Amino acid sequence: MKAVPCNEIVIHHPGYIQSFGYLLGVNALTNTIEFYSDNVPTLFELDHSILGQRADSIGELGFIVGSPQFVFVVSSAEDDVKYIDRILINSREHHITYYRHNDIIYIELEACILNAKDNSILVKKIKNLISLRQGGNIWEFLVEKIKEITDYDRVMIYQFNEDKSGKVIAEAKNANMESYLDLHYPESDIPSQARALYLKNFKRILSDVNDKPVRILSNLENVDLSISSVRALSPIHVEYLINAKIASSFSISIIIDNELWGLVTCHSTYQKHIDLDHRISAEIATFIAANSYHSFLSANILEYDKILISKCQNLKIELLSFQNIADSVSKNINKIREISETEGFAAIIDGQITTSGRTPNSKTLEKIIAWAKTNLEDQIYYDNSFYKTYGKKLGLDKSCCGIALSFINKDQGNVLMWFKGEFQQQISWAGKKENKIKTIRMFDEKTTVVSPRQSFEVYNEEILDRSASWDSKDKKRVIAVKEIIDRTIQEQLFHISNLNAELYKVNSELGKVNEELDAYSHTISHDLATPLTVMKLNMQIMAKLNTENTNIKLINNVLNEIDNMSDMMTNVLKLSRLKYSEYDIIDIDPAKIIDKAISDAKLSYNDSAQVTIENIFRISGEKSMVTQVFQNIITNAVKYSAKKDSEAKIHISSYLQDDNVVFEIEDNGIGIPYTSKKDVFKIFNRMSNTKSYFGSGVGLSIVESIMKKLNGSIDFESVENQGTKFIVTFPSGVS
Repeated sequence: MKAVPCNEIVIHHPGYIQSFGYLLGVNALTNTIEFYSDNVPTLFELDHSILGQRADSIGELGFIVGSPQFVFVVSSAEDDVKYIDRILINSREHHITYYRHNDIIYIELEACILNAKDNSILVKKIKNLISLRQGGNIWEFLVEKIKEITDYDRVMIYQFNEDKSGKVIAEAKNANMESYLDLHYPESDIPSQARALYLKNFKRILSDVNDKPVRILSNLENVDLSISSVRALSPIHVEYLINAKIASSFSISIIIDNELWGLVTCHSTYQKHIDLDHRISAEIATFIAANSYHSFLSANILEYDKILISKCQNLKIELLSFQNIADSVSKNINKIREISETEGFAAIIDGQITTSGRTPNSKTLEKIIAWAKTNLEDQIYYDNSFYKTYGKKLGLDKSCCGIALSFINKDQGNVLMWFKGEFQQQISWAGKKENKIKTIRMFDEKTTVVSPRQSFEVYNEEILDRSASWDSKDKKRVIAVKEIIDRTIQEQLFHISNLNAELYKVNSELGKVNEELDAYSHTISHDLATPLTVMKLNMQIMAKLNTENTNIKLINNVLNEIDNMSDMMTNVLKLSRLKYSEYDIIDIDPAKIIDKAISDAKLSYNDSAQVTIENIFRISGEKSMVTQVFQNIITNAVKYSAKKDSEAKIHISSYLQDDNVVFEIEDNGIGIPYTSKKDVFKIFNRMSNTKSYFGSGVGLSIVESIMKKLNGSIDFESVENQGTKFIVTFPSGVS
C-alpha cells in the first residue's frame, strides 16, 4: 500500500475534538442542530437524540441560541470572526465562543480555570510590550513574558527559513530542560497544510498527548474545524510529540507582512491545559511583539533603501557621462560591484567582457552565457548552489558557488553576472529526517503514512560547495543595478541630454518610492484593521470582567491606544490619497465651512471656547479639500487651548493681498516650542508639549499637501505657552 505523505493528510476536519472542549453547530437559517460533540448532552443533561432538532427548543441550549451574541453572529455576514463571553452551566463558569462559517454558527465551550481577578493579572503581564518600540531583543523579551503567562516548561521562537525549514532563535526554559536554541528543524516537521492552518487560526493547544478525543456527531459530511480552538490534532503530530517526550504543547502564529514568519511554541513534559484567557493574552502579546518587530524591520529597510537609492543615483550620473553602455559599464565596473556587494561582477556587452573582483575566467564566462541562453528566461536568475550543480559540466571553480544572472539583451548575448564564493557552515539539526513507512490509526481508520520521526538527537551537517543565500537585500541591489543599466541604455538610445536624464532619473525614483509608500499605507491599514478589532474586543471583554479601578484604568489606556492607532491609519490613508484626487476648482464662500468646523471642535474639545470671526472673503478651491484645511487648523486651535487655566480664545479673520485671500487663525493655547518649529508639517511629528492630547501627528501634513495642490501656502507664528497663529493663503474667489 502506498504511504500518504505528511503534507497530504487532511487535518482541518478530523471529526473529533479534544476532551477539554465542547462543540455545537447550529444552522443559521433553520436554527437546527447540524452537529455536536458527543460530550454536549452530558454537559447540558440531555439525551443523545438532539441532531436535527431546533436548538431554541432544547433546555439550556435555548438560552444560548437566544442570547444577543448568538443573534448578532447569525445576522453578521462576516465569517470566522470570533465572539467570546462567559456563561454559567451547572453552576460552573465556562468560556463560550461563537463564530459563523458557511451558514453554520459554531459554538465552542470549555470550563474556565481563571476567575476575573486572575484574569486582570494577565493585563499587567503584557503591558510592557505595548510601549516596546525596538525589535533587537523583542523575541527574547516575548518568550520570557509568555513563559510567565503560561508557565510552560519551555517557550521558543521558531522562525521559518526560505526553504520552509525552521530555526529556534529565542528560548526561555526551566533549568532542567535541554536547550533547543539555534537548532534547525526540517520542513516536514510542520508540513504545508499545518502552516496554512496557522494563517487561519493563530493559536493551537494540545493539552494532553494521551487525551482520548471526543467524536463529532454530524448531519454534514465534514465539519470544518480550521479555526476551532478545540480541534483534535492529527495522530501523526501527537505521535511526533510523544517521540520528542513532550506531553502537551501550545503554539501561536507570528504573522508579518501577512505571511507566517514563525511560531511561538510552548512545551511541557507533563499534561497541561491553560485557560482560554491565558491563550488570548499570549496571542495578544505575540501580536504586539510581531508588530514591533515589523516596525523595527521597516525602519531599517527604509533607511537602507535611502542609502541604496543615493548610491544608485550617483552611479546613474556616472553611467550617463558616456555615449554607449559598453563604455558606461566598463568604466564603472568597480562601482557597480561595490553597490552590488558581491565578491565578483562580470558584464558581457557587444562581445566585450569586463570583470571586477573574483570571477571565473573569460572562457568559463562564455560557457555560462551559452548555458544561460539555452536554459534561462529573461528574468533574473539566482542560485546559491550553482557550482555544486553545474561545476563539472561548465568547468567552474569556487568563485561562482553562487550566481545571479540577468540578460540585458538575450539575442545579442549581453548579460550581467554577480558571483558569490563558497560559504562553509555547520547546521545543527534537532534530529535526522526519517522516511519510514508505518500504519497508524487516524481516528476512525488505519492509514499507511510516512512515520513521524523518532530521532531527536542533535547532529551537525557541514554545508560545502554553496554560497550564502541570495537574501532580499542582495536581490534588491541586483535589481537596482539592472534597472539603472536598462534605463541608461534607453536614455542613451534616445539621446537624452544630461539635464533631462537627471530629471527623468529623479522622477522615476521618486515615483517608485511614492508607490511603495502608498502600497505600505494601504497594506498596513488593511492588515491592522482586523487585529485591532480583535484586540479591542478582547480588551472590552476584560473591561467587563474587571471591577478594580486600577485594572479598568490600564484597560482604558490600551483601548485609547487602539483608537489612536485607528485614527492614525485613517489619516495616513487620507494623506496618501491626496495626490490621486481628481477635483474641480470652484468659487467658495468658506463661512459655512468655518462655522461647521468651529461647532465640531467645540463639541469635541471645549464647548466654552470663545471664537470670534471677521471679514471672511470668498476663495478659489475644491470644497472637500478646503473643508479639511479649516477642520484641521480650527480643531487644533480649540483642542490645544482646552486645558489652559485661562479662557480659550480663538480669532479667525481674512484679508485680501494681491490676487490672494489670507486667513489668520489665532489662538491663545499652548503654542509650539521653538525647537520644534522646523518639524511642524512632518508626518507623525508631535510637539513635545502635546503628549497629553489625543492626536496622530498627521493633520498638518495633510493641510500642507492640500495647500500645495490648491496653489496656496501655509505658515505660522507661535510662542510657547502664549499661542499660535496659522497663516493660510488661498487664491481669491469671485467677490
